[in-house]
Amino acid sequence: MEKIYIIGDIHTVSAFKLSGVTGIVSSRQEASAKFEETVRQGDAGIVAITNELADELQERIKMINLNLPAPVVIAIPGIDDSQGFRRSVMSYISEALGISL
Repeated sequence: MEKIYIIGDIHTVSAFKLSGVTGIVSSRQEASAKFEETVRQGDAGIVAITNELADELQERIKMINLNLPAPVVIAIPGIDDSQGFRRSVMSYISEALGISL
């Protein structure tokens, strides 16, 4: 069974864990290694990563989304992000998948 993962700061990860999402707390320095480890596990259907951590991984995220059947990787604002959650998480997933949920 494929899982949904969230990679981000402690506050964002904790919020997602409340809904059953597997969370990985990461700093900017660890983000690339933790992201690659999550993708390599092979059980990820969706990997959400906070904008702060995704900034330096844009090319890798693009390559995964264009060339691999799974996981779908989406960048979302973290809880502490100045933009905040302007939309629901489902709308970010819908946009990444290109479908209406």
